[in-house]
Amino acid sequence: MRDRIAGACLRAGRGVESVRLIAVTKNHTADTVQRLIDLGVHDIGENRVQEIESKAPSLKGDFTLHMIGHLQTNKAQKVWPHVGWIQSVDRERLVQRLESIYTGGPKKRVLVEVNTSGEETKAGCDPQECEKLCELVAQSKSLALRGLMTIGPLGGDERAVKGAFQRLRELSEKHCSWIDTPELSMGMSGDFEWAIEQGSTMVRIGTALVGERG
Repeated sequence: MRDRIAGACLRAGRGVESVRLIAVTKNHTADTVQRLIDLGVHDIGENRVQEIESKAPSLKGDFTLHMIGHLQTNKAQKVWPHVGWIQSVDRERLVQRLESIYTGGPKKRVLVEVNTSGEETKAGCDPQECEKLCELVAQSKSLALRGLMTIGPLGGDERAVKGAFQRLRELSEKHCSWIDTPELSMGMSGDFEWAIEQGSTMVRIGTALVGERG
């Protein structure tokens, strides 16, 4: 997998160090996650709060957990102690909820999730709401805005997928230009090479890395 990422970076004229691998371990056991950590994978992505709660206490080593799935406001407090990143901040109400449970200490690093493909079934704020949400997070006492996240169109062709990724990059250039090296979390197992071409700094790889489960 790292060879494919390196190859995509080379074709895009980028250094391999500019892209972070997020290993997505949805439906995989804590033992599988631990093996990845032991192999040197530093970033683990989970979609579900209940899986984070069940796996996190037993994991050891140098790693950071990322919440990458839709986060319900009533489960925000459960995920807060376990994760270093929340990549799916997509609405004002969630920002307010995260603010309300903050009790001091380092701010939580977050990405604003944007629906750049326009699919009704997909999470993420509307691109027109991105600026307002970024400003809200930037003013937060508990959250540190680090960039944007999106999911490419499901079943889309190369042009559609690249278009969705390009749109996120353009939104980042408009609304996150003040951040020192803003993150662009985009690209999964089937489209991460296109995402790297469009400027992705985080690729969320599950099936291509650890296979199917559940």
